[in-house]
Order: sequence, then C-alpha cells, then structure tokens
Amino acid sequence: MNRNRNVRVRSAMAVGALLAGLVGGAAAGAPSAVAAADPACSRGVSIPNKVTNPTSYKYVPYASANTSNCWLDRGMSNSAVTALQKNLNSCYGYKLETDGDFGGLTEDALVAVQKKVGVTADGDYGRNTRSAMVWANYSMATGARINCN
Repeated sequence: MNRNRNVRVRSAMAVGALLAGLVGGAAAGAPSAVAAADPACSRGVSIPNKVTNPTSYKYVPYASANTSNCWLDRGMSNSAVTALQKNLNSCYGYKLETDGDFGGLTEDALVAVQKKVGVTADGDYGRNTRSAMVWANYSMATGARINCN
C-alpha cells in the first residue's frame, strides 16, 4: 500500500513539473505587459534623419502598423531583429551575426545594453529600450555609419 502511494506521489510530481514547464514556456514566449500594448516589430525601416543630418538615415525596428513603438523578444525572426542586431554592433561594439534571428547572443547583448542605458534588463526590446538606446546614423550616399546618437 505504501509503495502504491509513493508511485502516485512521484507521478503527481512529474505531472506538476511538466505542467509548470509548459506554462513557464508559454509565459517566456509572451511579451511583457507593457510590450503587449504595442504590436510586434515586423520589419526594419530606414528613417531619414531630417532634423540633425538630412543626408543620413537610421535603420530601426518597425511594426507593420507604421510605428516604432513595438516589441521584439527571443525566438522572433525578421528584418526588425536585423535592424536591432545591426545597431547593437554599430553603436555598442557587439559582433552579432545580422541574421535576423533573435537568439541567445542577441538577447545577451540586449540585456547588457539595457543595463548600460538604465532600463529593465529583461532581454525584451520595447519602447523604453528603444528610447534609451543610441542609434546609428548612416550616410544615404555610401551606407557608412556616421555616428551614434
């Protein structure tokens, strides 16, 4: 009788661990509550810098709703991630592959930058991170990086 009880307890613990893993995995793939109010970033967009240098542009993550108030997190894959990776390389000295895949190396670089700029270091890109980061300005004529601001 005691042996059957131990088997049931171990089985219940295994099921509980499995459910916790499934629920935890779903939560990890979802955006934060703040980011959920914004759409997911879906593309990288070149924005002309009309104010400070009209011959330059910034390449930034953008949502299909034509806004830069959007979010990215681990597991996403698109040109918006490429824009983030390119900026992490250009302005923060990382050597990420600009492959458009938001994996562990991109997340680690983003967490380090978030710590540096003083925002929540959660590895999720959203409007607070975007606003705190500096962004590269590129020459319209040559595509070369001019500066970061």
